[in-house]
Amino acid sequence: MIRRLRDAVLRRIARVVLQRRVPADLSAGDVCSVASGGDGYGVVKVLAVESETVHVRVYKEKYGWRPERIETAALSLGSIHDPDGFGIGHLPLSRPEFGGWEPVRINREKVADEELEGYRMWQESGGGVWQ
Repeated sequence: MIRRLRDAVLRRIARVVLQRRVPADLSAGDVCSVASGGDGYGVVKVLAVESETVHVRVYKEKYGWRPERIETAALSLGSIHDPDGFGIGHLPLSRPEFGGWEPVRINREKVADEELEGYRMWQESGGGVWQ
């Protein structure tokens, strides 16, 4: 019982700490570099921000350093069949989960209507969120 309580408290603390890594003024169109595990760094574009959820577009390109400038027009989602990986057009993440990716804003771009297709499908289906 004490172990479960301790684990619950530690999970809650971790969520608070990770959520604080999300820029307070994060908004749709923000392009961020993110930690990509052992692969270095990746780039995401924020499609929408809700009170508990950050919706991102994950590009397939990976870097050995944290990019400081990038134009998403030069990036791609690729395909699941690409040997060097692929991106994701829409990924709904909890704020703490997104914070765990260590986002750093690079710039801000307009979100194109076609980029919101996956987000709209998620809304219509009442989809879940990666925790």
